[in-house]
Amino acid sequence: KLINVQIPEGWENQLENEPGIVLYYERKWRNLWEARVSDLVVLDELAVDVTPHLGGALGNVYTYGAGGMTLRLGEDLPNDYGPPRLRPALPGSDYFRPDDSFGWYFFGGAEGRLVLQNIFLDGNTFRDSHSVDKRPLVLDIQAVLAVTLGQRIRLAYTHLWRSKEFRGQDAGNQFGTLSLSVRF
Repeated sequence: KLINVQIPEGWENQLENEPGIVLYYERKWRNLWEARVSDLVVLDELAVDVTPHLGGALGNVYTYGAGGMTLRLGEDLPNDYGPPRLRPALPGSDYFRPDDSFGWYFFGGAEGRLVLQNIFLDGNTFRDSHSVDKRPLVLDIQAVLAVTLGQRIRLAYTHLWRSKEFRGQDAGNQFGTLSLSVRF
């Protein structure tokens, strides 16, 4: 009653408790292509770069292979792989080191995943549980706007659109995150 929603039902359909283990690997080819576009426009230090990536996960929660690409446009690109993100998702980083007192960038990217195991769709690993018929190919499209303030602060908004993950799903999902990072 606190937030005026219906009482949740379906507790008998929940996953049983079990330990979750996932090993992630990710390889990025930093600045596969980059250019300064300051000569073409009035903004100082404006740059663009493209960074492809391959990766995957192995475990009882997720097992998948992934590949994709990120295009960034903005200032202060060389020292930043992007803001943190929820997994599975396109790559970013928790580390940043801006060169100027103010910087900004926009980036967009896409990643495809071949999913072999997703415990949230396939059900428990060691016990019988409910499951759905998952789609093996999943596509994520992501857009991010980030601003760095001084040498220590980054504020970013990330929005992600994900394709349908199982048969019978009405539509894909989309969600956003707002992150504040402080470098010590």
